[in-house]
Amino acid sequence: MNRKRKFLINAAVLTVSGFLLRILGLWFRTVITSYVGASGMGLYQLVFSVFFLGVTACTSGFGLAMTRLAAEGKGSRGCVRRCLGLALVLSVAALSALFFGADYIAENFIRSPLAAQPLRILALGLPFIACCASLKGCFFARRNTIVPVLGEFWEQAVTIVISLLLLKRTSLPPLESLMIGSTLGEVASVLYIVPVFLVYVRRHGLAPESTGVTRQIVHIAGPMLAGSFLRSSLSGAENLLIPAGLRQNGADSAAALAQYGVVQGMVMPILFFPMSLISSAAMLLIPEIAEATAGNDSRSVSRQAEYAFRYTLLFGFPMAAVFIVFAEELGTVFFGNAQAAVILRIMAPLAPLMYVDNAVDNLLKGLDQQMFSLKVNLVDSVSRVVLIALFVPRFGIAAYLVILFVSEIFNASLSIGRLLKFAKLRADILTWIIYPAVLGGLTFYVLAFLKKIF
Repeated sequence: MNRKRKFLINAAVLTVSGFLLRILGLWFRTVITSYVGASGMGLYQLVFSVFFLGVTACTSGFGLAMTRLAAEGKGSRGCVRRCLGLALVLSVAALSALFFGADYIAENFIRSPLAAQPLRILALGLPFIACCASLKGCFFARRNTIVPVLGEFWEQAVTIVISLLLLKRTSLPPLESLMIGSTLGEVASVLYIVPVFLVYVRRHGLAPESTGVTRQIVHIAGPMLAGSFLRSSLSGAENLLIPAGLRQNGADSAAALAQYGVVQGMVMPILFFPMSLISSAAMLLIPEIAEATAGNDSRSVSRQAEYAFRYTLLFGFPMAAVFIVFAEELGTVFFGNAQAAVILRIMAPLAPLMYVDNAVDNLLKGLDQQMFSLKVNLVDSVSRVVLIALFVPRFGIAAYLVILFVSEIFNASLSIGRLLKFAKLRADILTWIIYPAVLGGLTFYVLAFLKKIF
């Protein structure tokens, strides 16, 4: 099978599976909302924002290191062991910090004692998450998407089934039931991926051992890990500051959590939902770009970057039109929340930029530009924290929405400029922006006309 055909098949597999997983995820969020409400969804998001610090500590960089090194022919048994070992050591450290510090974090940062036990339950899953992230990197490097995809479906199925059983048939608090389901889903994922990986290696083998593997892992994973952890810390601070700022703006605790839950727990998942149709192909570009860069094939790098820009924006602008026209229907169908519809319509024009920023980040990783991405993301995160601390207490949720726009424009502009420079690519305003924008406008008017008729 030639490389182009294999790439298209893998992209199709990841796109369809990602779309189905997003549908399952959105449906499951509607179930969660029916049990915990908007304020409960806000608390759920805050717990996960803190937990994500642990996930970042033990996964960021190691999956990418495995993918990059394996794509470059350096994915030896020693490379796999070192990636796994480093990820597991960090996962145990993160588990200990979250598990034993849960009460302090819940009381002093999340400002809700109800968050302590869910945080402990989630922390137990960190070693399993670390193991899966490293092993999946091997499969992606070898252009094998079936194994990771089946693992994602298996994990999601176990998580949803166990969570629903606990919600319906036990007297456990809803948040604890959900976290138990999530952790057992991660355990099930490892019980699947490890045997499959061992069988795959026995059949296909690994690359021969090479020197300097640890140094290369640290070179790839180190900056990304440090940057991602710092950015996640800032993101966690940002998420904690938003409800606090809304309380200072006059909302009570429940209302502040509800407003935060509407934006982060309802609107953002809807905005990111269509990204599953293109993010899979963007992720597959990492080994393709890495291999082309290693072989000094600048023409291939430029061509793939050009395709990424064109097709991402051709998709993004029409999707923004869909969000604007059907905001009420989407907010009501998924969450039964009128405020979600209002905020979704406001945020919809940002969708094309969010989607292309995701694609550009993946391309930069393939070009070994993770240090640049680290610097941009850190400046962006610090700016967001400062702006939220200054303006949300004064202007409420409206200030937060404006900050999201400013942040995305800033981050995407710098990343796109860097990619154009290193991919030796000139921006094609007509085919990249004008044509997609016209298509988006036509989509808006056609959908609005059809909606008015029916």
